[in-house]
Amino acid sequence: MENTINEIFLVACITIFWLFPVIGVWKRHKIDDRFFFRQWLFPLQYWLQVLFEKWTGNRRSVIRILQMISLFITYLCGLIMLLIFSAFNGYFLKHPEAFMLFEYLLVSSVAYWFQPKAGKVYKTK
Repeated sequence: MENTINEIFLVACITIFWLFPVIGVWKRHKIDDRFFFRQWLFPLQYWLQVLFEKWTGNRRSVIRILQMISLFITYLCGLIMLLIFSAFNGYFLKHPEAFMLFEYLLVSSVAYWFQPKAGKVYKTK
């Protein structure tokens, strides 16, 4: 019973954090040259990047601050996810996939700290 609940929760987390954003990026039919690989590896953070650019008028320093805040929010949400996972099964080492999902979320937050500067090739607006 507890393994089934954990598997359902893991599938729900993967669907929310990766599948829904991939479908959204795919429906936009916009390939962003600045973030081509990151756009498909970390689609949720890509959505945040585009949202931060709209909010701040594309000010790079403010976008970096928002992305760092996003890292801490992701960390706290990941800890809550791990607590929910461990509530149903006290022995955490039975489910390393939950820890891998947590690490994926942290790496995705850091991946958007580095972006190319605006130039002739890359348009940031």
